[in-house]
Amino acid sequence: MGKKKQPENQVPIDFRLQDRTLLHLGQIAAQRDGERLFQGLLAGDWLLEPAGEAADVSSGQDIIRQLGRRLPYPEVVKVAQLHAVETEFVGFSALFQNKGWVFLNAKANDYERCYYTALLTASLGLYMSYSQPDALCQRSEKLVFDALLPESEVQSFFHRGITKISSSLAVDIADFFRVPFPIVLKRALSLEVISDEQYRNFMTVKPERPVKARPLFVSKSGELEGDFDDEQWIGGGF
Repeated sequence: MGKKKQPENQVPIDFRLQDRTLLHLGQIAAQRDGERLFQGLLAGDWLLEPAGEAADVSSGQDIIRQLGRRLPYPEVVKVAQLHAVETEFVGFSALFQNKGWVFLNAKANDYERCYYTALLTASLGLYMSYSQPDALCQRSEKLVFDALLPESEVQSFFHRGITKISSSLAVDIADFFRVPFPIVLKRALSLEVISDEQYRNFMTVKPERPVKARPLFVSKSGELEGDFDDEQWIGGGF
């Protein structure tokens, strides 16, 4: 038989992987929930495969290709979106049964799942070089920033002269990068495209899509009728 072809962007690992968690996201309570979930998995309290009520399971190869760095990922990387978890639970990465796993909250919105999946997948390729969780998180974040939020594209949305960003523009920016708006701001700050003051101000913006006005019609009296109070206009652009 010929030698098995190594998946793109992966470096072979010649030893068995020890079952353990690598990087937890979220606040302390969420991290503890994640560790309890994993210990329950080890104890056989719930199963990942075959996929069923506990989680939706998919391959992590697409995100590995998107990250674009040749790193020592486990040969098999899978993403599990967990259903029966608390709302505050964010996610974690782990090694389990000689596979790399990314565990996420299925209740998170699409852009949160996109970003957290990329971050935790990156940690699976970097953990051997960064043993401390803080360092692993920072390096994984840097890799994700470079891949999903290129410097030139982030610069196209911001500059030091901006004083205000509308809610609708915040949505447009998040849509463009497909990550939460605060993550884009964090990247812009790290690139020094925006100042600390701009960052603090823009973080208060709540991304919202413009509300479509109810149609107006002409009454028998010849006056326009409609619900002007419910009509909301949110300006785009800077």
